[in-house]
Amino acid sequence: MIDKQKEEEFYAKDSFNFSYSSLNKLLFSPSLFYKDYILQDREIKTDKHLVEGKLIHCLLLEQEEFENKFALVPGKTPSDNIRKVMKSMIDFTHEQELKNVRDHVILDALKKMNLYQSLKTDESRIAKVKVDDYDPYWKFLFNESKDVIDQDTYLRCQKQVDIIRSNKDVMNLFGDGKVHTGTDFELDGTKTYVEKYVKCDLKNYKFGLHGYIDYYKVDPDKKEIIICDLKTTGKTISDFAETVDFYNYWIQAAIYNYLVYKKLDAEDADNYKIFFKFVVIDKYNQVYVFDVLEGTMGKWAQGLSHILEQANYHYSERDYSLPYEFVINKPKL
Repeated sequence: MIDKQKEEEFYAKDSFNFSYSSLNKLLFSPSLFYKDYILQDREIKTDKHLVEGKLIHCLLLEQEEFENKFALVPGKTPSDNIRKVMKSMIDFTHEQELKNVRDHVILDALKKMNLYQSLKTDESRIAKVKVDDYDPYWKFLFNESKDVIDQDTYLRCQKQVDIIRSNKDVMNLFGDGKVHTGTDFELDGTKTYVEKYVKCDLKNYKFGLHGYIDYYKVDPDKKEIIICDLKTTGKTISDFAETVDFYNYWIQAAIYNYLVYKKLDAEDADNYKIFFKFVVIDKYNQVYVFDVLEGTMGKWAQGLSHILEQANYHYSERDYSLPYEFVINKPKL
């Protein structure tokens, strides 16, 4: 749905900065990008695997931020589907006790998600949501802008973090065998940045790039930079190359590489060598550090430049109807 007023408000703001996720969404579905970023009608993701990924990042890289980002509740948290139902219910009730939420609010949310519609009665549908064990989750969800986790999730993710920390290759990347969390720091002349927000303008484009980089360090004496991106995967490390292609993680790597490069002194930037590494823990808790070869990063950087051209078309022409390939090349079967 086109909303000219929202569109004008979006373009009237300062230059838009594409992140990996917004750029990836624009490539996949321009109309979904329009809905999420221009109309500001973005669905809040509550999927368990996404929350667990964020938790592992936090426990490994910025422990002191745990209480600001997560709420630990007793008992079990609901399934992904019930979480989404509860998220949608919040906008239609002020009741902070789950048992007091009006039935029609629950039924409307379930119908919107097409969940439990095969059950014969409204009472049986409502009973799927009004569960006593879910009440602590509802209270935290209602009052806190945090991700809500249960004790089992916390312990499982902490175990994975301990496994990552026990990996010699990973800890060698982090320098002294432990991760300094939450803030920039300097040790023996090497500057290290953790969960660092970086943005930059792009020459010849009306938009820029930005992102939060998990971990990178700059050694001005050796003229070397190491960028580390932590990935959790539901597959195996043997499948990670396919995962990089499937989720376009190569775009993220190319963006981070460029952002870090642009942070350097312009006169000295080309003297640095940048090494990019994916730190991966898979579904079997196997940990491996994937080095990205210089030639591979060169191909990814070239690919990013083509993608930015596509993004420029959509952004400049305000055309979010179809992916670039279908608008320009009009493929045939």
